[in-house]
Amino acid sequence: MRIFDKEEFIALSKKSGYPFVSIYTPTSRLSTTAYREDKTHFKNQLQEINNRLTSEKGLAWKEADRILAPANELLDNDEFWEHNSDMLAVFLHDGEMEVFQLPLEVQKSSHFIGSKPMLLPIIPELSDDGHYYLLLLNLDHIYLYEATRNGIQELDEEDIASSFTEGEEEARGDKGFQARGAGAGSQFHGHSENSDEERKKRLLQFFHRVNNKLVPVLNRNPLPLYLAGVEYLAPIYREANSYGYLKEGKITGAFNHNDMMILHAKSWEVAAPYFETERLERKESFGSYLANGLAINNDKLKLIKAALTGAVDTLLVDKDHEHLWGTYDESAHQIVLSETQEPGMHCLIDEAAARVIDFKGKVYLVEPDMMPDESSAIAGILRYPL
Repeated sequence: MRIFDKEEFIALSKKSGYPFVSIYTPTSRLSTTAYREDKTHFKNQLQEINNRLTSEKGLAWKEADRILAPANELLDNDEFWEHNSDMLAVFLHDGEMEVFQLPLEVQKSSHFIGSKPMLLPIIPELSDDGHYYLLLLNLDHIYLYEATRNGIQELDEEDIASSFTEGEEEARGDKGFQARGAGAGSQFHGHSENSDEERKKRLLQFFHRVNNKLVPVLNRNPLPLYLAGVEYLAPIYREANSYGYLKEGKITGAFNHNDMMILHAKSWEVAAPYFETERLERKESFGSYLANGLAINNDKLKLIKAALTGAVDTLLVDKDHEHLWGTYDESAHQIVLSETQEPGMHCLIDEAAARVIDFKGKVYLVEPDMMPDESSAIAGILRYPL
């Protein structure tokens, strides 16, 4: 897998046209039935969409087939299904398709047909609310993972896949030292009195190279970063680190890639208190912002207008909210609402969330009990008083 690029999200959020189809479905990392259930979930969605496009939306069956053709071809791609994450997000428009495999939990399949992509279900991929990176400092191979409370996946970033052990073996003849017990916990003994200090210098140089390659990758979608590996490696890496979101907690042990699920469990134990503290602080601090005229909690239309014009720094969205269908007239700065999804209308909460991210703000999908008091569906912290 690769890092979901925030720029990809923004580019996707600016696309429009009719019909624009968004599909979200759960997938399995392992399967004993050739991923039959995953394919069935997806196939059922495609059949429902086809029926809606022709009977409800008035499209000719040939046009519906053309729109869905790339997704139907995906059903026959066995190699694709063998490399699943936890959620499959597919966007279809005008015969083209964009696909994302994400480590996000989704309870059931769903789809949306409209004039824009429905993006709220993948918002958690861009927020640090329970979503983090894990860097395994194994000297044979550096591994980068993306994780949430419910899942973990390796990120295939070839530039980061460096090996300190290989470099040491190549230099062994020249440097006069020997490796014993190669791997994450290797110990090196040289002929110099300062061999331990020299090895630390080489490790620091190696981690500087890793850091220089890693930081541009992580900055595509900045999230908290935790370290895993044997005890002595973490402080050396911290000395080399320049990534702004490296956290204090670490997972200590001689792990390798086969320990990914163990790493996930141990890393969540370390990361969970940080996220819980963040949630509580966010809720508690909302009151002070509100008292100073820098927050909105009970006026959805005012908050949506603020979000669409770049005035919102942080948007909180109740995970159990209902869609708010409507249109926004930018020239008149007016919102028109509808009880049902009429042609050309989109969920204004979804649109507001996408615009906040576009304006470099943050959006959190939160449990109802973590929403500020008296808020309804959405609440926001402003960049300036309105």
